[in-house]
Amino acid sequence: MILFGKSKKHDNSALRSGTVEKTPSRVIAVPRSDDIAIDKETVLSRLHDTDEIHIVSAEVPVRVSYKGSEYTVQTADVSLSVAPDDPALHNLSEEETQILLAAGAGLGIEMTFSENNMESFHLQIKLLAMMVPDMVALIDDNAYRVFSGKWVKMTAASKVPPSPDNMFCVHLVNEPQHSKSVWIHTHGLSRCGTIELEILGATLENYETFYTALDNMAQRLIGDGAFIDEMEPKLIGAASDNRDIVVTWQRSEWSLRDFPKNIIGSIKDRNDEHNLNMGVVYLYETEDDVMNGKITPIIKWEKYLSDNAIYYKSTEETQRMRALALERVDAMRTIYEHLPGEKTLLIKIGLTPDPELGFDEGQHEYIWFEVNELRDDGFTATLTQDAFYVKGMVEGVQQDFTYDDIVDWRIYTEENTFSPDNIYRIVGEWED
Repeated sequence: MILFGKSKKHDNSALRSGTVEKTPSRVIAVPRSDDIAIDKETVLSRLHDTDEIHIVSAEVPVRVSYKGSEYTVQTADVSLSVAPDDPALHNLSEEETQILLAAGAGLGIEMTFSENNMESFHLQIKLLAMMVPDMVALIDDNAYRVFSGKWVKMTAASKVPPSPDNMFCVHLVNEPQHSKSVWIHTHGLSRCGTIELEILGATLENYETFYTALDNMAQRLIGDGAFIDEMEPKLIGAASDNRDIVVTWQRSEWSLRDFPKNIIGSIKDRNDEHNLNMGVVYLYETEDDVMNGKITPIIKWEKYLSDNAIYYKSTEETQRMRALALERVDAMRTIYEHLPGEKTLLIKIGLTPDPELGFDEGQHEYIWFEVNELRDDGFTATLTQDAFYVKGMVEGVQQDFTYDDIVDWRIYTEENTFSPDNIYRIVGEWED
């Protein structure tokens, strides 16, 4: 395990903080009828107190109290023009897509997040769902994403915030006629108070490996609500050779010197949006590298990150995942029981490590089991791989569990993968 400390070999006066002032979060509700986005009196009249939300003032700017924080929310009518080939539309049904493409306006709300980014984003979704109950799509202006109105409805009704990977996007930029390189970078993190991250020098052959690494880093930053300073180390996981994955970052204008001039993501490819508060991801390979300020582009670890690398999640994120999985267990059972054709249900369980190994109380080894049988009082499942820290728990072992043991779940079919976060696509198909 690398012991973290400040690098001794960089200019402290040149440090830039990875934690930045939060930009406002802007989301737009697209209703079935444009009229709803114009009739502000009707929209604001729908705001009401719930067991979680207190409307301090329903006059614009709206003031709302939620889970110990107060928010100021601006509203605005927003003109829309959506291109039919926009890749962000892939989450919508055909009906939702056609309504969105024909829409001329939507209702936008803007607010600055509190210290808890995920609660803030959840509140924003709840408020829009309250004001525009017939929403067919939600446009996230910060992350360049579009969400189905069905997802919004299910998320707004939940007690559990949505996954942090809903709060940003990772863009892949490539010009195959000019270069084989792929520029990977995020959008949406700045509203969460951290810099936007990027990886330079990926290729058409390995970009998926580094996409996964960047996606996992970004999710962790949203939950943490802050990032390390430039050149500071951060442990995010373990590589396939069991070495720690310790990342850092360097401002983009300096990092470009470490890559070929014709690389995608160079100065010629950047506009104002891709110059402010961005940092290129690097690695510290050893403890000495940390102390000496020796950084290595993350692309040098393609071999170690492409095969069974493990990315750590915070305790808070594991608890959030478990709460959402449990909240939607009944939906999981309904989907699994009604889906036709071949299907596989995997459930993640937290196993308690053997006591002699010295783990802290409450720590678990999280591992996937394949379900053999669902019952009203629980299920029987088979371990899909050997556990590292629990004797006797090897691949093929069968065990009975209760539904309270569930941490996460996935249903696999030939065409789709369903999880607690995306069951809006199918959950209503068998309702009376």
